[in-house]
Amino acid sequence: MGRRIKHTENDVNALARLMMSEAIGEGPEGMDMVGTVVANRVEADCEPDFMNLRNIRHAIYQTIPGTGIPHFEPVLNGSLYTQRPTEEDLQRARNLLQGHRNPRARMNLWFFNPSPGQAYRDPCTPTMPRSPMTQFDHAYRNHCFYVGVPGYCPEFYR
Repeated sequence: MGRRIKHTENDVNALARLMMSEAIGEGPEGMDMVGTVVANRVEADCEPDFMNLRNIRHAIYQTIPGTGIPHFEPVLNGSLYTQRPTEEDLQRARNLLQGHRNPRARMNLWFFNPSPGQAYRDPCTPTMPRSPMTQFDHAYRNHCFYVGVPGYCPEFYR
């Protein structure tokens, strides 16, 4: 269990759309893992990456510092806006916002797909690209998941 994140139905819808656009081909488990990472970022509240992310939409629309480029590919490429979540997708997002996290991704603050559009996943890198304070944790289907290096974000890794 994680911390419950205060939310509106707009937040639920935005999280469900992100989970779908990022991991729909990976089934409910993959979508839960992606959603868990996004919720973890709000819960973490640590410098420099996740300070002051007060709600789920802050996390979804967060940009890479100094670049204006969104963290999440579906925001950048617009696929976030084409998804139409079902009630099941919305309930999955509600559950995450109410504190239920995917156990496998419970400590992950980053993920990425190293081979978008390919039928296979390229190998995961030891650290998340552009994020040197990370270390590889595990892979699930098309995505690589990362945790912070020891000492990073003690507010979250306690």
